[in-house]
Amino acid sequence: MGSVETEPLLGGFPAVEETPRSNSKHGSNGELERILSDDTLPFLRRVGAALWVEFRLLFFLAAPAVVVYLINYVMSMSTQIFSGHLGNLELAASSLGNNGIQVFAYGLMVSAFFISLILFYFLLIAPSSNTTYINIYTF
Repeated sequence: MGSVETEPLLGGFPAVEETPRSNSKHGSNGELERILSDDTLPFLRRVGAALWVEFRLLFFLAAPAVVVYLINYVMSMSTQIFSGHLGNLELAASSLGNNGIQVFAYGLMVSAFFISLILFYFLLIAPSSNTTYINIYTF
């Protein structure tokens, strides 16, 4: 076998220095590893402290989703409360309408996700690979 030259893939670009995460309010800075590797504390206290660190980090990710879910639920509930005062037929119609709109919005969100995955593949991954693909924009 011949010699294989190894060259970094991004050799032409300047090296990017990692910025310290000490100023970030979302980073843990190794706090979780420090807590779990500390043998001076009892096991349950270490687990409790680790859970608290994880809770603080995941709160910033989960809180917006929880707020959106609560707003969606309150809007749906208030619509049904107001239409319930009109009558049974109106309540049934508003319930079907709310469910239809929520299913449509969920389908739109899922389809947008898959379309973005397809575009990501065709725009970034497929042109850099050696495989050929059909260009759908040429006639």
